Amino acid sequence: MRSRFLYARLAAQSLRLNARSYLPYLLSCMVTVALHYDIQFLNMNHGMEQLPGSSSVHGLLSVVVLAVDLFSVFLFFYTNSFLMKRRHHELGLYRILGMERRHLRKLLRREATFVGVVAIGGGLVLGIGLSQLFIVLFRAVMQVDVPLAFEVPRIAVLYTVFVYGFILLLTLLSNLGRVSFVRPIELLHGTDAGDREPRTRWLVVALGVAFLAAGYFISIFTNPLQSLGSFLTAVLLVIVATYCLFSSGSIAVLKRLRADKEYYYQPRHFFAVASMLHRMRRNAAGLATICVLSTMVLVTASTTLCMYVGAVSGAVQEGTSEVRSLLGAYFFVGLFLSILFLMVVTLIIYYKQVSEGYEDARSFAIMRQVGMSEDEVSMAVRGQISLVFLPPLALAACHLLAALPMTSKILMVFGITDAGFVVTCAALTLLAYGMLYLLVYLLTSRIYHRIVASADNGDLASRRQW
Repeated sequence: MRSRFLYARLAAQSLRLNARSYLPYLLSCMVTVALHYDIQFLNMNHGMEQLPGSSSVHGLLSVVVLAVDLFSVFLFFYTNSFLMKRRHHELGLYRILGMERRHLRKLLRREATFVGVVAIGGGLVLGIGLSQLFIVLFRAVMQVDVPLAFEVPRIAVLYTVFVYGFILLLTLLSNLGRVSFVRPIELLHGTDAGDREPRTRWLVVALGVAFLAAGYFISIFTNPLQSLGSFLTAVLLVIVATYCLFSSGSIAVLKRLRADKEYYYQPRHFFAVASMLHRMRRNAAGLATICVLSTMVLVTASTTLCMYVGAVSGAVQEGTSEVRSLLGAYFFVGLFLSILFLMVVTLIIYYKQVSEGYEDARSFAIMRQVGMSEDEVSMAVRGQISLVFLPPLALAACHLLAALPMTSKILMVFGITDAGFVVTCAALTLLAYGMLYLLVYLLTSRIYHRIVASADNGDLASRRQW
């Protein structure tokens, strides 16, 4: 009995001490669970049967539920991987103090239970509470009188519990595998291992440029309506190219900046380029993911906005309620997915700022000790953060521009032939997303600044509760 309560107390204490990392994780899990439930709530609501074109809308919402399921797997595993990496030192210390692997496994199971109860239970409560708001938004977007009523579909609740319980079980099994096959000394020093300077893999750079050019070429010169395969091929080529360019192309760019002596030997640029160069191999996947998700937000939001504003107005004039409801459903789904993608981008940026803040804090403390002024440190911090997070947005804007010819051909099916209108919707979407991205960037950079500043007081080790 005492052992059971001991592990429960240790699990609760660990979550409390790691609140800076676990709180965003729990909030994102709760929001994802809530959104998943609310989409099912709409799809299973009895009033949906009276919606014009209800069968098509049901099919569309079912696809969205599946997309959210798959996306949740990525989100939960990405954040869980970050959390476990930051906790290697803590778990290694437990092993050094005498805990066996079976004890760590019990501790991780208790933590997983707490996380599951909060994430799934809290998410369902949040989702049920937001049901009425979803009804209002759905009616406003559909522009038709849908007799939706508040209810709690039992199947939606059970399916949500099953899906997210299974995903959390998979993350737990992954964590148990980590502590079962890694030696204590590797856990203890897992976050302190340095990175060697990566080599420039020119073949990967060339492949990235070639894939990107091929994807852009397909988007500009082919008709996706005649060949769905060409559309999917273009998307896949651009995604692969993005990861290639960030993994190897970014290293080539950073080495070129280092070779420019006038640029490199400045306080604002020296630390940023040097630290990024050694970490880029590890950070490339995260930055490429930010770029890909940003592209998804831009393309989805701009296309659905253009479709909704342009095509729905025509449907209203013609009085075709079925077409209007289907277009409204497309817009609602596009808005929903854009919010989901944006939430994941925000979470990735937040965790990168926290992770890199702790990695850079000691380096900045040393730089202060050798005479670097606070203004120079601040400039170096701003330079590094800008160099990390602005390229994904810039490349996503290029992807959006290259996708316009393909999306324009798709929009022609809905009677939208005005190219200027399509470009205007894309420009407005890019402007709005850029402002949101900048806001997230500024808010999370404050966290980075606080972590780096904590090294000034010599109390980084005491504040680093990982």
